[in-house]
Amino acid sequence: MKKILLICLSAVMLSTVSCSKLSLLEDSVKKQRKAMKDFESKFFQALENKDAELLKSCFSERAVERAPDLDKGIAYVLDLYRDGKATISDDNQSCYSHYGENRDYTVMHCYCEFYAGENNYKVMWTDWLSNKADPSMVGVYSVELFEGTGNDKEYFDIAGIAYPEREFLDNSISTLFDYNGVQEDTYDIFSEDVLKNSSKVQLDALERFIDDNQSKSFDKMWISTEDGGYTAYADVRFALDYYVLGLKYNDDKKITAMSMGKDISRLDLDEPAITGISEIIDQ
Repeated sequence: MKKILLICLSAVMLSTVSCSKLSLLEDSVKKQRKAMKDFESKFFQALENKDAELLKSCFSERAVERAPDLDKGIAYVLDLYRDGKATISDDNQSCYSHYGENRDYTVMHCYCEFYAGENNYKVMWTDWLSNKADPSMVGVYSVELFEGTGNDKEYFDIAGIAYPEREFLDNSISTLFDYNGVQEDTYDIFSEDVLKNSSKVQLDALERFIDDNQSKSFDKMWISTEDGGYTAYADVRFALDYYVLGLKYNDDKKITAMSMGKDISRLDLDEPAITGISEIIDQ
């Protein structure tokens, strides 16, 4: 009798735990769905009314700070959209949560296909639902709008709004982090000076970094234009550790300095050279 009672109690406890977990999951999905719909509502209202300030208000405090060219992206998106009221044809979201090392966060990746008049569009964006280490990250971080639907272009999380003149950032990330490894055109993203001035040790390490499809991953990027040019910074992972990658560009949008370190203070982007890669690869 005691054994039967114990089994029954265990079953009740397991059922209660399962229901609790299911309830938490349902609440999480509802929160994600609401965040997606809230952005869509604001985004479409901004497009239809050509409201730059409303569109800007969608972004998190950190995204606005990290996208000094945000106004250019907004102008591009508002100019690209035509024909009044938008109607959604498809949308969806996926969510990723990370816990540990004071890096607890939840980020959502979304897309929405819609049409207005005879024109079809697709918007993709990231929305940080939580970030323990940096609460100012909470909100929309990046947006990209395409004409047409079904576009399978890889999406990179770069603060602000993508526009054609910023495509060189996507090219850099794709070259360094895609799964094709070193190709014939890999070095096209670099200036002649940076290749000439970098040591063979660093160039060899760069090739090993690009060829390593198991240990590295790209997280998110932001830019600075303080010196009059473009400098991009990216949070990346390599061999289960976190690093910052710095890329400095010349007027031709070629990388003229590249450096990698544990944080921004350890980057060296003053000289046309590749630095820090071998120290990380070979440690």
